[in-house]
Amino acid sequence: MSESYMGSKYSFSLNSIKPERNYKIGKLTYVTSDEVPGFANIAFASLVLNNGGALEPIWHPNAHKIGYCTQGSALVSIRSPENVDIFTVNAGEMFFIPKGYIHHIANFASQECLIKFAFSNSKPQEMCLSKAIFSLSESVFDTTFNTSSSFLDGLKKSQKEELIKVLPPSLEMPKPNSVRYKFNIGESKKIIQNKGGYLQVGTKVNLPTLEGLGILGFGLNPKGIVEPHWHTNAGELVYIAKGEARMTILSPEGKVEVLKLKKGEGAFAPTSYFHSIENTGNEDVEVIAFFSDAQPDYMGIGEVMGAYSNELLATTFNVSPDYFKTFNKTQEPLVII
Repeated sequence: MSESYMGSKYSFSLNSIKPERNYKIGKLTYVTSDEVPGFANIAFASLVLNNGGALEPIWHPNAHKIGYCTQGSALVSIRSPENVDIFTVNAGEMFFIPKGYIHHIANFASQECLIKFAFSNSKPQEMCLSKAIFSLSESVFDTTFNTSSSFLDGLKKSQKEELIKVLPPSLEMPKPNSVRYKFNIGESKKIIQNKGGYLQVGTKVNLPTLEGLGILGFGLNPKGIVEPHWHTNAGELVYIAKGEARMTILSPEGKVEVLKLKKGEGAFAPTSYFHSIENTGNEDVEVIAFFSDAQPDYMGIGEVMGAYSNELLATTFNVSPDYFKTFNKTQEPLVII
C-alpha cells in the first residue's frame, strides 16, 4: 500500500493543470481522462469569471453538466428546445445543464465567481455559438436571418479562440425567470450531522431535472471519516474545497492507493470500488462529491459486516466465532463517523 498523489491514475491537482483558456477576465480548466486515465463516465472543470466576464454560449453534444458555485455569483441562461431559463447562482448553489442545451454564464457582480463542474462523459465535447455561425455559408446565413449578403462578412472572427468574453459595460443583467435547473444545496438540510461531520444531498430527489449526475456536499471535522463504502451505480469524484484529506481506494485487482489530497485537488473512485475519506488535518474539511448518477446508492462496510453471522465472519477471517462476540454490528449505514 502506497501513499501518494502524483502518478495515480485516479487523482489530480488544479495547481498542476494549465487552464485550457486563460484570460485576464477569467479562465477555464478541463480535467478529463487525458489527465486522469481512471475517469469513467465523468470529467471535471473549473471556471473562474472576474467581474464583467462571460462564457460564450456553448453546448456539449455528448455530456450532461452539473455545476457547484463555490464563490461569488453568476447569471446562467439555458436555451432548451422549449424556452429560455434564466437564473442566478450564488455560493452554495448547484445547477444542471442537460446534454445539448446551449448555455451562457456571466458575472455581473463585483466579486470573482468560482464554479466547479462535472460532466457525464470522461471526454466532454464542446460546441460554441460563434463557430456555429461562422460555419454557415453566406447564402444559408442570409436566408435564415433575412439579412443582406454583406452582413455575415461584417461579423468579426477572433484571431484566436476566446471562449471567455468581456461584457459590454452598458449591458443590463436580464431578469431571472426560472429555478427549475438549480438547487441551494448549501442551505439545505444536513441529513447527517454528528461529531464526525455533516452531509447534504443534491440528487434527483432535490432537483428533479437531474440526469446522469448528482452531488453530495459534506464536511469532516478533525479526525472525521467517511465510512468505507462503495456505490453500485455510480463513480464518485471527490473535490477538496477546504482542508486536507486522505482517500483510500481499493481496485478489483487488489491494489490499494492512499491519496493525500488538499484544497484544489481531487480523486475518483470508479463504480463499486471500495473507498474511504478521512480528515488528516487540524481544520475542518469541505468536500464536493460529484457522482455519475442522479441518484447514487450506498453500500457501507458497517451494514455489510452487520449482515453476516459471527460464524460466517469467522470463516472469512480464519478466526473463532467467539472473536466477534464484542464486535459492534450495525444494520444501518454509518456514512459519517
